[in-house]
Amino acid sequence: MRNQSIRAFVLKSVPFRQKDRLIHLLCEKYGLLVAMAYGSASSKSQLQAVTMPFVLADFQLFFYRDRITIDRGDLIEAFLPLQQDIEKLTAAAHLSQIALDALVQGVAEPNIYRLWGYSLFELSRSGDPVLTSQVAALRLLSDLGYAPWLNNCVVCHKGLDTGAYFSLPDSGIICDQEMKDIAPGRRVYLSYPTISSLIYIVRAPYNLLFNFTVSAEVRGELLNFVELYLEEKMEKQYTRLNLIKSFDNFLPTARKKEDKPKED
Repeated sequence: MRNQSIRAFVLKSVPFRQKDRLIHLLCEKYGLLVAMAYGSASSKSQLQAVTMPFVLADFQLFFYRDRITIDRGDLIEAFLPLQQDIEKLTAAAHLSQIALDALVQGVAEPNIYRLWGYSLFELSRSGDPVLTSQVAALRLLSDLGYAPWLNNCVVCHKGLDTGAYFSLPDSGIICDQEMKDIAPGRRVYLSYPTISSLIYIVRAPYNLLFNFTVSAEVRGELLNFVELYLEEKMEKQYTRLNLIKSFDNFLPTARKKEDKPKED
C-alpha cells in the first residue's frame, strides 16, 4: 500500500455504478493508469471537476495491489473550450481513443505526455479541430515507433523530388519502379507538398508542431492519408470524426428552420 502524488491528464472518464467513475489517466512518470474515483459522479463530490474528460489535475492516488484509487485532486486546467464546442470535443475524444489503444498501461511515455498537452492546447483554440487531431494522431504513432518512411523509396531507397505513392503494407513511399508490386487498394498517392507536410509533422518540435498552413487540396490528402495509416497500423477504423461531418450537414438545415418566418 502506498500513496502517490501525480500530475495527470484525464484521457477518459467512464461512469461506474451509480456515483462512481473509472478514470483513465496519462501521467509523465507512469504513462497510462486506470483509477477508480468513488463518488465522483455526485454533484457534491470534490472529485467531480477533476474527473471530467481532458482536464489536467494534481491527483493523490492510493495504490493497493493492482488497484488504484483517487483520494483527492486539485484542478490545474479544465480546457473549457473543448467542453463548449461539440466539434472540438469530438476531435479530442477521437484522439483520446487512439492514445488509449496505442499506449500500454504502466509504461512511462514522457514524450506522449508532452504531446498530449500541446495537442489539447491547440485543439482548444483551433479553427480546424479535425486536422489538428489527425496531425496529433500521426505524431503520436510516430513517436511510439510507427513513423511512416518519407525520405526516399522504402524499397530501393531511390531519392524522390516529386509526388509519389505511399505503400501501406511497407509503411513508406515507393518509386514508380516498385509501385507495380503494390495492389491499387494498398497504396495512396501523395503530392510533394503533402509529403513535405508529413515530414514536418513527424519531425517538428512539439511547440511548433501545429504552426503550419496547407491548401485545401493538401489538407484533403493529409486527412485521407492519416485515416488510412491509422487503420493500417491500429487494425481498426476510427469513425468518430465522421460525426463532425454530420454536424456540418445538420447545422445549416437547423439554421434554415430557425430563420424561416413563422406563419400567422
